[in-house]
Amino acid sequence: MQSRQADETWRILYERQLPRVRQWACREYLDGLELLRLPADRVPSLSYLNDRIEPLTGWKTVRTAVRYTDAVPWYGHFARREFLVTDYMRDMQELDFTPEPDMFHDIFGHLPFFMNPAYAQLQELFAPAFLCADRRERENIKRLAWFSTEFGVKNESGRRTAFGAGLISGADELLSMVEGRTRVCPFRVESVLRYDKAVWSHNRVLFEFPSLEALKRELTQYLDTIGSLRTG
Repeated sequence: MQSRQADETWRILYERQLPRVRQWACREYLDGLELLRLPADRVPSLSYLNDRIEPLTGWKTVRTAVRYTDAVPWYGHFARREFLVTDYMRDMQELDFTPEPDMFHDIFGHLPFFMNPAYAQLQELFAPAFLCADRRERENIKRLAWFSTEFGVKNESGRRTAFGAGLISGADELLSMVEGRTRVCPFRVESVLRYDKAVWSHNRVLFEFPSLEALKRELTQYLDTIGSLRTG
């Protein structure tokens, strides 16, 4: 969807959220944002995005009319290095919070990261494991992705920064994290998987890691185990 109303909503959200992310987002995001050069006054086209992302990491964006894509088709696209961007844009009554991921979340929250090859490699860990996992393991993988790429927290020289796209694109979630209103624990696979869905789906706790490399090491051990069990 490309409309005057969507462009106006994008302009307002971009103007409000940009100063916050410049202050509180992690270095990987800020470097990607500078390279991606998102327009401030309109929703960028997929061709605009793909011309910048694909040469750096091999990923591309694909439009979908589905507002919330189920995990199996989602990771099917990930296996092809395709990131889905929904047609949906929140309305003016949902500027602070939208219950469904919209195109502002998809583009502003996620895509600057895909300018970073190391981050792209992190995302590429999930699909092979998910697509060969059993039902319980798939729920575990979804939870690990939620608390890393969607709502992860990165410690940069003793300072907490937003790593997850949900924190970066959401005003309420980001402010809750930086103001200390959300409990933050060290990221360990066993710690993340200990929480049931009633806790993690409402972000009552977030998980923090010291670096992208440390997060990749933590996830790789678990995800590689799933893949080796299925293919060995």
